[in-house]
Amino acid sequence: MTNRHWRRLSSSPHTLLNHRATPNRKTKASGRRHTHKAHARSSDIHAPASKEPINPPAQRQTELEHELQLARDIQQGLLLAAIPHMPGWELSAVSLPARDLGGDLYDFITLPNGWQGIMIGDVSGKGLPAALRMAVARTVFRHEARHSDSPALTLAAVNRGVLSEIPQGMVTMLYAMLDPDQGILRIANAGHTFPILLNGAAAELEITGLPLGVDETTSYLEITTALKPGDSIFLCTDGIAEAINSAGAMYGFERLYTLLNRDSQFKPRALVAQLLHELRTWQAEHRQSDDVTIVAFRRRLAHLNDELRSVVEDVLGVEQGLTFWEDVITASMLSESDVKPDVWIAALSQLTRSAQERFGRGLARELHQQLRLAIEDYRA
Repeated sequence: MTNRHWRRLSSSPHTLLNHRATPNRKTKASGRRHTHKAHARSSDIHAPASKEPINPPAQRQTELEHELQLARDIQQGLLLAAIPHMPGWELSAVSLPARDLGGDLYDFITLPNGWQGIMIGDVSGKGLPAALRMAVARTVFRHEARHSDSPALTLAAVNRGVLSEIPQGMVTMLYAMLDPDQGILRIANAGHTFPILLNGAAAELEITGLPLGVDETTSYLEITTALKPGDSIFLCTDGIAEAINSAGAMYGFERLYTLLNRDSQFKPRALVAQLLHELRTWQAEHRQSDDVTIVAFRRRLAHLNDELRSVVEDVLGVEQGLTFWEDVITASMLSESDVKPDVWIAALSQLTRSAQERFGRGLARELHQQLRLAIEDYRA
């Protein structure tokens, strides 16, 4: 087995019980007249049998689908609720289960001294069994992460918890601790796909380790890197590489790195959207074969104007973005280096109208949202 590939299965039985009662009959010696009780029982023999209502298969199937949908909504809600707001940083995270419920997970946890914990993992199996293991793994991780200031020690503790609480399942997990102010990132890895640094190109940060749930005595390595303004980190599960097209070919890591190198300047939200679009195109009519989870985060540029110019180019494209910046923003005297965030906020409505006249409502709305998110970060 490799760091990237693990397989799973599950099954369940069912039983049907039936019961039938036989009535008694009493007759008086003086004739064929029955007692009242006997007559009632005799009548019951000829009456239609009374049965408890039984849900037909179609109705039960509908109920199960409804329950699974509720479970999926709860699972997705827990994941979405975990995404924090970190001033000076952009984050994007998505998890798409192959079935109603998934075994992939990610989590963000606020740590002492301003540090931020970021985790992504992949539990063995699919569907409901994997979802249950995922919930246990997330609970164990959250408990241990709050009691350790080291990613490596945290994973070692989580490994012991997984062996105790999930004896029949393995988990790959990558855990990083981020200092948002300094851009310091400390990483440990338990059998998960490598993190990828994007800073004009895509480069793997190679760090290995056994998956959780294999060996109780396992210890983990830890690496540290510094993220400069404009740098991004891309994390994912192996469901991306294992996406299968109609010809049976896998998407693979080479295609993923090609996309990341080509679009390394994209911000997390745009990058995730682009990758998901490519995966949908690749799979076409073929059913998704494995859970897909992505976490991407980026350190914003040091100066507001530089950041907003990169937002414009990201949303509108480089050529249209440069033209819009020169024709509209420079002409409005907003491109000066000392323009304050509140001035940008006041000008947003006019900029959005100009963008709508040139590019339509959809791009104008997206530009407005991304500019406002960035400006608000610099007001803090």
